[in-house]
Amino acid sequence: GLEPLIAEVSAFRPDWIIAIGGGTILDTGKLVWIFYEHPGIDTARVSRPFALPTLRGKARFAALPTTSGSGAEVSSAAVFQEHDGTEKRMAVSHELLPDVVVLDPMLTLGLPKHAIAASGMDALSHAVEGYVSRFSNPFVDIFAEDALRLIFEWLPRCVGQPDDLNARLQMMIAAMLAGWVQNLKVPGIGHAMAHQLGSFGVSHGMAAGIMLGPAIRTNMTDPKVKAKYDQLAVRVGLDGTEDLLAKIETLGMDIGFNQMAQEALEGVRGDMVGRQRAFIDLTLKDPCARANPVSLDAERLAGLLEQIL
Repeated sequence: GLEPLIAEVSAFRPDWIIAIGGGTILDTGKLVWIFYEHPGIDTARVSRPFALPTLRGKARFAALPTTSGSGAEVSSAAVFQEHDGTEKRMAVSHELLPDVVVLDPMLTLGLPKHAIAASGMDALSHAVEGYVSRFSNPFVDIFAEDALRLIFEWLPRCVGQPDDLNARLQMMIAAMLAGWVQNLKVPGIGHAMAHQLGSFGVSHGMAAGIMLGPAIRTNMTDPKVKAKYDQLAVRVGLDGTEDLLAKIETLGMDIGFNQMAQEALEGVRGDMVGRQRAFIDLTLKDPCARANPVSLDAERLAGLLEQIL
């Protein structure tokens, strides 16, 4: 639990809380900040969207990401689990946006290749899923297009030549752009299902990457949504939705992600089949499911789950 860390921070009484790490660490910093500012606040209030009291009465917050994918450095949310570790919940408030963000590619050196690949696929899913969200924002769509171009160009280089600082910086920029897309438009069903995969021990970036293709295939059955995918594809130099899917598949192969995803699913397949009903119910309640451009029910989600299993 966070209690020892909150107690340590409260005793130190900092003016700044500085979180240095991946998305989980940045989210942890935000949660510690909440409880430092408001000791004893009820977790039900923390997880109620936009119900947080104001922050910055005691400290300000700085985020220094060490991965390129989560977008937590420009996110109004912090994901957490209760002690039973089953259902992921979110604190959501624009109060949680950091005061300062530092993108330093030196901080990403030494990251294992599997983490580079998974976090990069997370950023990719933010851009693609957010682009077709129910929440229209043509200005933020430009961020998604730019993020996609950068990811396609620089993610393979980050995996293949991990000491290339310029490649690392370009991916940090891509992840931040995609993070803005996630925060302002909200990704859809792929992310809703990825949040539930986390309870089976699959990392969020891995889960989001796994779900991206099935989410696109499900949503493209709606002609209007397919037209939006087609638009995204053309804007990044591809021929259409099928070409976009092929490009994502090729990227996954090139960076070793597809093999890692297969291994990750092998380890949890039995548990997921056994808890399918709960998985689907929690997915439908997830805020990201509400942002999905196509309305989904339990039957459609069962089919989606079959695709990945």
